[in-house]
Amino acid sequence: MKVRFWGVRGSTPTPSPDDFRYGGNTPCVEVRTPKGEILILDGGSGLRMLGKQLLLEFGPKSLEACVFFSHYHWDHIQGIPFFEPLYNPENHFYFHSFPAQTRGVQEILEGQMSYPFFPVDMNTMRAHRHFDLVKEDSVVCRGVMVKVLPLNHPQGCLGYRLECNGHVLVYATDNEPGSLDHDRNVRKLAEKADVFIYDAQYTPLEYASQKKGWGHSTWREAVNIAQEAQIKQLVLFHHDPDHKDAFIDSILSETRKFFPNSVAAWEGMEIDMALDEHLKPQDQEERRRNGTRQVARVPLKIRGQLNNGAPFEEQTMLENLTLHGAYFLLENDPDPQGPLEIEFQASLDALFGQSFQVLKSQLVRSHAVKKSGQLKRGIAVVFH
Repeated sequence: MKVRFWGVRGSTPTPSPDDFRYGGNTPCVEVRTPKGEILILDGGSGLRMLGKQLLLEFGPKSLEACVFFSHYHWDHIQGIPFFEPLYNPENHFYFHSFPAQTRGVQEILEGQMSYPFFPVDMNTMRAHRHFDLVKEDSVVCRGVMVKVLPLNHPQGCLGYRLECNGHVLVYATDNEPGSLDHDRNVRKLAEKADVFIYDAQYTPLEYASQKKGWGHSTWREAVNIAQEAQIKQLVLFHHDPDHKDAFIDSILSETRKFFPNSVAAWEGMEIDMALDEHLKPQDQEERRRNGTRQVARVPLKIRGQLNNGAPFEEQTMLENLTLHGAYFLLENDPDPQGPLEIEFQASLDALFGQSFQVLKSQLVRSHAVKKSGQLKRGIAVVFH
């Protein structure tokens, strides 16, 4: 499984220069299976950018995805009206969560787009939409076994354990410690997980002095669960809207004193379990370098020359992009001294407000990458 974070902030979006590195969008996590199947965890404001990436990747082709909501508070559903793939009649989406009193998943999601909250209602969404209730049980979706248990949060919340190809991802956001039953639930979900995404909104002092009863946890409780459940990697998630980048850095530093393989989630972060990326924390300086990087899976045509001077041309997919450079995979091994010409096969207006066609670039990094059993070259370039 590959995990990609599109929104990591809790409670409310925080568009601010002080939040630039970790990001200000509310919860949305994309999961891709080895077969390319798509699962989405929560639909906060980060869902909007995921939708744009899916449009770039799939174009007019149809797509299907399962969407699992932890609960229905605004920060976990507010991206739904702005998720553009929902307006394509060729697409299919399967929404899963629990009933809230007498209302089901469909009624609740439609409610946020009803008069007077939104200019159009959900009937404008032409995609095929399927709504299913999940309880304390399990469901198989796109080849993934999804196990479900309730968490401790006002008006209810679900935690999810995803099992696929021998790897385990756990998504347990919006959980307050202190309830014996729910404390057992979250540890049961987390047991020996490869990646454990957990609510770390507050510091222990914030929680003890002001935030009891608000339905959230701390980085210290995250460590407790990670140690007791023997997980491999801890991902701190649902960052408080008042916690700026430097403050989250300090929380992560404290967390790593007790559980070294910890990372604070940021928008654009990826963890590919098939490549064992969950077995060590991602480098802090690498995160700073990635601060302006946008994930953008769009087709490319690469022209260059090999070490022996022979020309080559190859089709590939862009993995991520900044205004200064790009990263992608090739079967060919380009000459590090030679220029590379990159032709973008799709517009990138949605991500950068401008369209690139053909750019000259210089190779700055080439390394071996194993993907889907094939050995390729990971190529990083800077644009001239």
